[in-house]
Amino acid sequence: MREVHVFLSPRIYDNNTNVVEGLQKNDTHVTRLDIREKDYTCAVREHRTCMLAHHVADGNNDDDDDDDDASSRWDPFLCLAFEDTLAGVTAARHAGMCVIAIASNHIELDRMELSAHVVTLSMSEVLERFGVQNYYQIQYLPYVIRLHVLAETKVGYPTSLLDTLRGRFLKHNNLCSGDKSNNGHGNGGAAEEDLVELDPHARRIIPREILGIKPDSLADVYINNVGWTKDHIASWRLNSKDFEQDIIRMFARLYKTDQMRGFITSGGTEGNFAGLWWNRDYLCQHQSKDKKFPILVTSNETHYSISKAAQQLAMEGRLVQTTKTGEIDCDDLSRVLDAILLREGSDTDNPPTVLMNVNVGTTQTGAMDNVPRVYELLMKKIGTGNFTIHMDAALMGAVLPILHPFGEHVNYFEDLGVTTLAISGHKFFGSTCICGLCLTTEDFLNACFSKRDTDVRYLTGLHDITPSGSRSGFNALSFHNTLCGLYLHTDAHRLKDIVAQCYMNVDYFLSGLTKILERENMTDYIIHPEFSLTVCFPRPSQHLTKKYQLMPVSMPNFKKHESHGDLVEYAGVCILLNLDKNRIDKFLADYALDRQSDSLGTKSLADSK
Repeated sequence: MREVHVFLSPRIYDNNTNVVEGLQKNDTHVTRLDIREKDYTCAVREHRTCMLAHHVADGNNDDDDDDDDASSRWDPFLCLAFEDTLAGVTAARHAGMCVIAIASNHIELDRMELSAHVVTLSMSEVLERFGVQNYYQIQYLPYVIRLHVLAETKVGYPTSLLDTLRGRFLKHNNLCSGDKSNNGHGNGGAAEEDLVELDPHARRIIPREILGIKPDSLADVYINNVGWTKDHIASWRLNSKDFEQDIIRMFARLYKTDQMRGFITSGGTEGNFAGLWWNRDYLCQHQSKDKKFPILVTSNETHYSISKAAQQLAMEGRLVQTTKTGEIDCDDLSRVLDAILLREGSDTDNPPTVLMNVNVGTTQTGAMDNVPRVYELLMKKIGTGNFTIHMDAALMGAVLPILHPFGEHVNYFEDLGVTTLAISGHKFFGSTCICGLCLTTEDFLNACFSKRDTDVRYLTGLHDITPSGSRSGFNALSFHNTLCGLYLHTDAHRLKDIVAQCYMNVDYFLSGLTKILERENMTDYIIHPEFSLTVCFPRPSQHLTKKYQLMPVSMPNFKKHESHGDLVEYAGVCILLNLDKNRIDKFLADYALDRQSDSLGTKSLADSK
């Protein structure tokens, strides 16, 4: 992350060339600094100037966010110094930096222990202590150290976090007695004999190792990204918003736009809610003269979170039919838009407004709506400025910029009218923390909230345009680590390799599945939309469905096969990196046996029990 700058003393720099090269390959600023030639304070000042220049280049020079404010918020602790002399440690600490001392022996280690934040005997010991497995993770070290320092000095809200609490407290009996008088004793009126050590072995009141949370790790710190991504408040510094902003920059690079803004959500549902909320208010405030809410238009294959958000936002909705693969039927969309115009009237002074939701990867079949065609219809029938488009790309948002399904040089925001975009972090990206993104542009965001007061009065500098307010700062760190592991902070080469492998797995799965269903002349019942990572096929027995945790899918019986009614019961498999050839072969072998048993009118042993 560009805010982090690593400084190494000459000896450490020269003796750890692999670390230096690793940092440089991961676009981390690295400087060899000799305190006899240059002062740390000057070096930090130069880096701050560079960061302020980036701050302006990113478009963060809003009227309420001037350079003086940005300068005062900039934290020199993000400059990480590796030093091997007491003089170097002292100079770096004086400059406000995060200091890790690498001592040559135990005598020097003891001398530097009071001045440095961390003291070790080697670089490898530093990496091992903090669990660093890749050089890009070195950028987390200042945050790990700073968050623990802030947590230890925090006296405001929240003052008591039982997950991390140690100490001596009143005995239960004395609390229940109702005697709260101060008998001249300290400790809030309690005598020394009234106190009991709840954790006599220096363990937490609520131990969390069973959950895989190591003491003193980032997962062991309360990190709350309250409010908007860019907001920094002096009374709450236990956050990971620098990483959150870096995630937005990664996606701006991936989607090739320099106007991208957004925030980390709790998942795709919150991303969809935020997108619909912002779009609704934009259309209501800026386009509708009578402040009437827009009509939400979406397909019948849309994720349920869209209809749930529509109910919460009190929006009227219209459903559009889909094709047999789950893609929106643009002919039916045209009819729906005509019906809206007919009912609402075509008053040019106050035309109806439409909030269009498009799906790029439906839940059941992974189908992509034809966004260019949808945009064309909206322009033709509803008119410029009277509609917005929210794109639900929970799964496929990760691969859209790599696949280019709508053209290689298409900018979704500028060329296709997309105003908001929701992506999940735990689907294709596979973050173990449930999270996601809601992305938009600076211009749209300003237009949405230009006429509204979003200030939080009791927290100076905080504006909140997120649905949840408080958001997990650890989830942002976890997602950032995932994205860096895919090299989105550089050229995204690992993500591109993984996308290619996923589609190879899809082809392999389709080939084997086709051979099985050819025997029954049932290949027409394989559903695989173009670009989809999902394959749907006739549902196997309950036993096999449960064993492989297959997704149940019900689709219209377009073929009108005599053995089916109006709906065909399918199973769906989303084929990602974990579904390799060995696992595919094992599943297809079981599926072939299952189909054979079904054709003979027999049941599997498991289903017969």
